[in-house]
Amino acid sequence: MLWVIFSTFIEKKQFVLYSILSGMFIVDYLYFQNFGTLPSIKQLLLLPQLPKVGSSIKYFLNPVSLSFVGDIPFLILLDRKFLKSLSEREKPSQKIVVLLVTLCLAFAFFPAFLQNLKPMQFFNRYGLVAYHAYDPVYLLVFEKRASSTPPGPTQSRSESGEKSFSAIAKDRNVIVVQFESLQNVFLRRTYGNQAITPNLNTLLEKDSIYFSNYFQQTGTGNTADAEFISLTSLHVPGDHPAYETYSDTELDGLVRVLKRAGYYTVAFHGNTESFWNRARAYACLGFDDFVSLEDLDQDEIVGMGLSDFSLYRQTVEILKRLPQPFFAFVVTLSSHTPFILPQELKTLTLEPRHVDTLFGNYLQAINYADRAFGYFLQLLKESGLYEKSIIVVYGDHAGLYPFHKETKTLVSEWLNEEYDFLKALNVPLIVHVPGLGKSYEVKNVGGQVDFTPTILNMLGLNCDLELYVGKDLCNDGSFVAFRHHLPDGSFFDGERLFVVSEEGTIRRSVGIDVKRNEPMPYYEFLDGYQRAIKQIEVSRHFLERLKSKGSGNLETR
Repeated sequence: MLWVIFSTFIEKKQFVLYSILSGMFIVDYLYFQNFGTLPSIKQLLLLPQLPKVGSSIKYFLNPVSLSFVGDIPFLILLDRKFLKSLSEREKPSQKIVVLLVTLCLAFAFFPAFLQNLKPMQFFNRYGLVAYHAYDPVYLLVFEKRASSTPPGPTQSRSESGEKSFSAIAKDRNVIVVQFESLQNVFLRRTYGNQAITPNLNTLLEKDSIYFSNYFQQTGTGNTADAEFISLTSLHVPGDHPAYETYSDTELDGLVRVLKRAGYYTVAFHGNTESFWNRARAYACLGFDDFVSLEDLDQDEIVGMGLSDFSLYRQTVEILKRLPQPFFAFVVTLSSHTPFILPQELKTLTLEPRHVDTLFGNYLQAINYADRAFGYFLQLLKESGLYEKSIIVVYGDHAGLYPFHKETKTLVSEWLNEEYDFLKALNVPLIVHVPGLGKSYEVKNVGGQVDFTPTILNMLGLNCDLELYVGKDLCNDGSFVAFRHHLPDGSFFDGERLFVVSEEGTIRRSVGIDVKRNEPMPYYEFLDGYQRAIKQIEVSRHFLERLKSKGSGNLETR
């Protein structure tokens, strides 16, 4: 249909325009398969990262995706014959055609542009081509306008009174493992009588505090966004990676609080220092040192970078030489999408229908990453660091999302219940304190913005940041504001789940009483909706204010 329209009205340029649209559609398809949303022109800034995620793109290249461009060679053959027959017919005046098309587009889209919708809301109302037309308008007009109107005044909060788990890890080293694609739904479960995460399961049994209702709040930056949120207790922009947007903005968060308390701070990652702009971002967060792939022995590459086994081994060797107490932030890689491992590293026996599926690959990868984590604990014990430290583990984001049809079907069958976004976005947070004596499960609902206040409480330190939107999960109430994968304003508080409609219309949003599994009218959720929006907007305006001021000297605080 597009080819006939272009050939009729545009004549000899139809092939170029058709090819551009075909390319746009295949990019949309591949991006959606990976992230569950559509790309914005802002993602052009991330093109340098493309070679590093090539395996993920290659995995989703299939006959369906190639069909978007597969017809182009045939249209090249058709082109000459069609133009020849077209030239023999009387064509309408080009000026009249352009005028009519312009007027039609103006009448169709002018009311829509006045609604100040976010791009994905615009897509859900008006479709794919309209989305790409609206995207630059939103960036140039509406987003800029929203940034210029700050929310109400904010103030920092103070810590006081007796608190649960306060100072249980005082003066210990802090070792945080941000575990790639780890989801809560796979802990303590088996596949064909095979434990999927045996080492993490063992960790939960003794000397651990397990937060079972902990949720991801990442945006397009995925893993890097999880780091940013956890270390700052602020929400990310959502539609652009925080490490790119605020790479030159000095931020006061967990890292600098620990530095003021006398900790040496270091980050480890098995990819290059330029990936997600980490070298600059870690400096702005206040890390004393960053150990990247360039600094490590590249003896075992798995997937996107250094294997978890090698990363853990080399990390422990470095930790043994550091002054204590230290804060070590370790970001793993081996269980990164598309979860393809060499055959010799796979140990689970899968059903034939699960082999070479995203679900089957994920099970193998997360099982491998769990084995590597068990090796890490063993090395810490052998080094003498284990008893002097707390080991914190959390998942950065889901590996399997329900927007992928095959994945949703297979995981639902395996769970014997529907696999929805609430299950997918639920990632574990485990704080392991050797010598604690027993294990606890904390069921308070929270998200990654709550990480910094929670850890600081356990270390007996005040969360003396200028601004943070998180809470101490050990002592405060249940609430999580979702971002990106669910529209802004969506929230969960343990009893109520509210999902804002994709169009952004509150009246069409879905509200559920989770305990009774019954729908409730939208106005029963307005308090939580306003709280979620305020968290997001306060974070955004605070970060924009810091960015506009430029780098300051936070070390003098």
